[in-house]
Amino acid sequence: MAIQAPITPARAGERGRLRKPQPGPVTLAIRAMRSNEAPSWEMRQRQIDDERQALAALRTRIAAQFAADAALLEGVSA
Repeated sequence: MAIQAPITPARAGERGRLRKPQPGPVTLAIRAMRSNEAPSWEMRQRQIDDERQALAALRTRIAAQFAADAALLEGVSA
């Protein structure tokens, strides 16, 4: 008659296999690091806001340069 054990025996260098898998130390470390991260949609929204501000600043610089170039051309043609 076979013996029914709740866990399978561990082989050399292996952990015993339980019915429910248990996370190892690397998985626990990754989960701990990710708990401090903002959700991905919040990170993406922050990137979008930063890009929007950078684009607005770029448009302002382009408009200022265009005005300066137009003034320079008006001064040359007069």
